Amino acid sequence: MLAAAPYQEALLFNGHRKLYQRNTGVIVGLQRGKYTSLELGGEAHWRKISLLKPHIIGATANFSYNPGKNVLGYHAGVWMKRGHINLTYGADVNYFTDFNNRQAISIGPSIGFRLLGLHLINGFNLVASNSTKSNEAPLPVNKFYMSVRYYLPVKNEFTWDRQTMKKKRARKKTRMKRIQERKKQNAAKSKDSKKWHIRLPFAKSQ
Repeated sequence: MLAAAPYQEALLFNGHRKLYQRNTGVIVGLQRGKYTSLELGGEAHWRKISLLKPHIIGATANFSYNPGKNVLGYHAGVWMKRGHINLTYGADVNYFTDFNNRQAISIGPSIGFRLLGLHLINGFNLVASNSTKSNEAPLPVNKFYMSVRYYLPVKNEFTWDRQTMKKKRARKKTRMKRIQERKKQNAAKSKDSKKWHIRLPFAKSQ
């Protein structure tokens, strides 16, 4: 029994067995650039746990609010991290409004550093549309920004890769089949013993 644990660890880390983690949670953050905004939203992670080639993919949906300029932003983005270096690479699509006539749509790349739930992001917004009246200033949107976000996980799930799960199901099916066969054999033996068991009457003493 003691020798099984190192063997299982070796299978896990040499690539024969792959463990995956999926979790969802809440993010809170602060964005600084020319303007300051508060951030709140949700994030989902898909992680491959491996000693040699780990990776994680994240998807984010959140909103930001600039109370000083009364600008609300909706954001959707993805990012990824490969290997043991904690650098992340991603991209975002954003929509901004001041609840009046000024609106803006932007896309942009980002690079960050993630450690222990904290995610430091440096990004750039390429404004694709900024619809305003001719006598109004453009919507105040950060073109260059730095964000710091904290991720609070809410739900975690762990699953093995498909090949490992297939082997597990096959082993479980074989185990259940053996149990059923043993039950049938025990029932047959019990039936045979009852069939050949004959009680002889006690001889009366003279």
